[in-house]
Amino acid sequence: MTAAPSSHRPLRADARRNRRRVLDAARAAFEESGNEAQMEDIAKRAGVGVGTIYRHFPTKQALVDELTAEWMADGAANAAEALTLPDPWDGIALFVRRSADVMVRNRGLREVFGDVGRLFDDDSPVQNHDLQTKVDALLARAHTAGALRRDVGVNEFRALMCGLAMAVTNTPPGAHQIYADVILKGLRTPS
Repeated sequence: MTAAPSSHRPLRADARRNRRRVLDAARAAFEESGNEAQMEDIAKRAGVGVGTIYRHFPTKQALVDELTAEWMADGAANAAEALTLPDPWDGIALFVRRSADVMVRNRGLREVFGDVGRLFDDDSPVQNHDLQTKVDALLARAHTAGALRRDVGVNEFRALMCGLAMAVTNTPPGAHQIYADVILKGLRTPS
């Protein structure tokens, strides 16, 4: 995850509240508008001045990186829930379908996933090892059970999930599940 503001001192309570308000407002703005979200609009939503945003996030990219870290943490929570299902294939299916549900509502996340190289580079400013570990575990369980094609590893799975993010852009209501189903049929070991 990206770090808190550059100061090593803990934030005062009011500064923490303002930072959280900015993140909540930015999350809503980026979910709706993606990279077209404007800092002035985020400030208005948060009920703070633009300067408050820049005190916490010196650039728009720093704010996007923090949101990306939050979105990836949400993905790790979805993967953790998928790992609780006793059937490994059901876990993969839950994760893919839940990801499609999130992506169809979140333009900012779709744009981040569309920039595959940036998101998954080893030197990316945003890393989530918890998400990586849980997705690796989902895939390993499904491979062990013989439910997931042997030629699908983490890189192929990531590429498909990024493709899913692009496919669900501007789809009619419910159509995103068709894409998830097609991906799942392609992932499943042929009978």
